[in-house]
Amino acid sequence: MSCTNFDWKAYILEEVPRTELPSYQQHAAQCEECSLELAGLRLTRDSLLTVRDEEVPRRIAFVSDKVFEPNWWQRLWASGTKVGFAAAAMLAGAIVVHGFATKPAVAPMTPTQTSAAVDAALIDKLVSERVEKVVAQIEQRQAEKTMQVLEAANKRYAEERKADLANASANYEMVLKQVALSYKNENRMVVGQ
Repeated sequence: MSCTNFDWKAYILEEVPRTELPSYQQHAAQCEECSLELAGLRLTRDSLLTVRDEEVPRRIAFVSDKVFEPNWWQRLWASGTKVGFAAAAMLAGAIVVHGFATKPAVAPMTPTQTSAAVDAALIDKLVSERVEKVVAQIEQRQAEKTMQVLEAANKRYAEERKADLANASANYEMVLKQVALSYKNENRMVVGQ
């Protein structure tokens, strides 16, 4: 049989009669070209079987269709600047309404109290004392933090200095050993001559 007599697509889809299956299999084993085509068809079939089934669309929708138009709330949400302005206006309105709706809680002055009783100098003095006290506390905390930072820096510097001295001492000893070794080698050379 020639290669044109074999319908490999029908073979892959199992549409070939059972009586012809052995001849298909024997030909695929002998003909390299047909076996390559069969391998490609198997790969295609296996790839298509891995794709999940999806429902065919019932109709094609165009961009101009009403389906794609956003709802009123989507259009409102998309206009960020307008929503922001509306929120700011509502907040400002709420503040104004709250200001007019609530009355300040001020105790009425008794006849014995007068505005002269509240001395501005006394208030200034109390405020100044409080400010000085807070400033002194802040300065004390800052001084403590500065001392802690200085102590840590001094400790780190001392450790680094100690490590540097140890390295210098080790290097000095190594240089002395090398000098002594070189001196020994020179003396051997002189004695050997």
